[in-house]
Amino acid sequence: MLTNEFLNNVCKKIKYKPIRSEIFEELKNHIEEQKDELIQNGTEEKIAEETVIQNMGNAEELGKNLNKIHRPKLDWKLLLLIVILITFGVLVVSIKIRNYNSGLTNVSINGGKYLIALCVATTLSIIIYFIDYRKISRYSIILYIIATLCFVMPYLTGFGVNLNGRIYMRIFNESILPTDIAIPLYIISFVGFIHNVNEETRIKFITKSGKNINVNIIKIITLSIISLFFVMRESVATSVILALVYMIISTIKLREKAKKYIVILWTIPIILIALIMVMNLSNGFAEYRINRILINFKPEIDPQGSGWQLIARNEMIKSAKLIGEAEGTELYTRLLFEEERNWAFISILVNYGWIVSIGMVLAIILLSVKLITNSINIKEEYGKWITIGISAMFILESLFNVAMNLGFGVVAGFNLPLISYGRPSLIINIISLALVLSVYRRKDINISRGEHCSSV
Repeated sequence: MLTNEFLNNVCKKIKYKPIRSEIFEELKNHIEEQKDELIQNGTEEKIAEETVIQNMGNAEELGKNLNKIHRPKLDWKLLLLIVILITFGVLVVSIKIRNYNSGLTNVSINGGKYLIALCVATTLSIIIYFIDYRKISRYSIILYIIATLCFVMPYLTGFGVNLNGRIYMRIFNESILPTDIAIPLYIISFVGFIHNVNEETRIKFITKSGKNINVNIIKIITLSIISLFFVMRESVATSVILALVYMIISTIKLREKAKKYIVILWTIPIILIALIMVMNLSNGFAEYRINRILINFKPEIDPQGSGWQLIARNEMIKSAKLIGEAEGTELYTRLLFEEERNWAFISILVNYGWIVSIGMVLAIILLSVKLITNSINIKEEYGKWITIGISAMFILESLFNVAMNLGFGVVAGFNLPLISYGRPSLIINIISLALVLSVYRRKDINISRGEHCSSV
C-alpha cells in the first residue's frame, strides 16, 4: 500500500499520461527487488519497504525529474524548415497571381483558396501531431484500400473529370490527382505491412518441395505490384518515386535476415517499369515517345513543338540575375508557366534571382538532412519506417524536380513539395511531415499499456 501511494505521487508529476503506466511498473519492480534483498538479510517486510522508499527520495522531485526525461519533444528545427519552404510556396503563388493579372499567363490562381488550404493543412497537422502514430499500423490495409479507391472511383462514379488527358477526382469543387493522395497512403500502408515481417509474426507455408514461404512477404509483394500498376497508369514518373521508396524501405528493413526478398522487392518494380516503357514504345507511337525523350537533352530538334518549353527554360536560366527579376522573359514566361505544378524553381529564379533560389535549395537540403537524421535517431521501429518512407518520398521528389528545372533530368510530373502550386498536394505534404513530427515527439518514450497510474 505504501509503495502504491509513493508511486502514484510520482506519477502525478508526469504530464504525459500514456507513459505513467510504464514508469509505475518499472519503479515498482525496482522497489520489490530492493525490498526482497533486505528481507533476505533479515529485515522485516514493512521496515524493508519503508527503507527502500525512503532511499528513493522525495516523490515529487523524482516525478519532476522523470517528467523532464519522458516529456514529448517538438522538433523545432524541422518545423522551422517546413515553414521556410511553405514561405517559398507562398512566393510562387504570388508570382503566378501577378503573371495572370499582367496577362503573361492564362493560368488563374485563387490566392484566397490557397490560404484556406494552408489553414486546413495546419489544422489537420495539429491533430495528426498529437495522435499516437502507432495506432495507424492496425489500419494499414484500410489505408491501402482507400489509396486504391482513389484510382478506381473516378471511373465508377461521377467524381472524376478529364483534364489534359489525366483523370482527376472532383471533391468539394476541387480537382485532385489520385496520386497526390494515394502515394503517401501507399507508403504508410507499406510500412505497416513490412513492419510485421519479423521472426515473431512470420507466417510460413511449407510447399511440397519442403521449402518455407513467408506469406507476409508474398502479401507485400502482391500489394506492391497492384499499387505500382495503378500509379503507373496515371504517371510513370510518380510510380518511379513510389518504387524507389518501396526499395529503400525494404532494403533497410530486410538487409540482415531476408536478402533474397530484397532482390524480389527490387526486381518487381524494375520489371514493371520496363514493361510499361516497352508497351509505350510498341503501340505505334514509338518514334514520338523516343523524340520526347531526346528533346529533354536537345530541345532544338523540335523548336516548334514540345521543345519550345525546354528552350524557354534554358533561356530563362541564362537571363536570371544574381538577385532581382530577370528581363526580357515575358514570352518564355507564357510558354513555361502554362504548366503550373512543375516549374516552381524556375519561377523563383526568374523573379528573385540566383541568391534566393540557392537559398531555397539550401533549405530543401537542410530539411532533407534533418529528415535523414531523424530517421536514424528514431528507436521505435514503426516510427522509424514511417520517417524513412515519408523522408524518401520528399527527398526524391525534390531531387528530381530541381534536376528537371535545371536541365539535368527528364521533364516529367515531379513536384517540389510544399513549394509547387497545388492545394491538395500542399495539404497532403504538410500532413505527411506532421506525421514525422508526431514520431519525433515520442522518440524518447516507450509506451506500454497498464492499469496503474493511468488515471491519476
